[in-house]
Amino acid sequence: MAFTTADVLHVAMLADLALSPDEVERMATDLGAILAHVEQLNELDTADVPPTAHLAVLQMPLRADLPAHGLGQEEATAQGPRVVSGAFAVPKFVDE
Repeated sequence: MAFTTADVLHVAMLADLALSPDEVERMATDLGAILAHVEQLNELDTADVPPTAHLAVLQMPLRADLPAHGLGQEEATAQGPRVVSGAFAVPKFVDE
């Protein structure tokens, strides 16, 4: 199944995306390649593969919850465009 530019434009409209003509062409090519791959998967013989109702995960793998050193105030705000009194300064946008 080919994915046309009309299909890309339709999906972009539904997702409220503004795509350039180059992006539309690239998306049509990429999505067409993905659909071609899925079609290849449909060619596999799965007649002898039993259906899977669910995957039983008895316990999620967890990492150790160890305390770690965080950023200090100076280090955290060092890259900020505007810092006032040790905090990020942002423009006021709510009138009270």
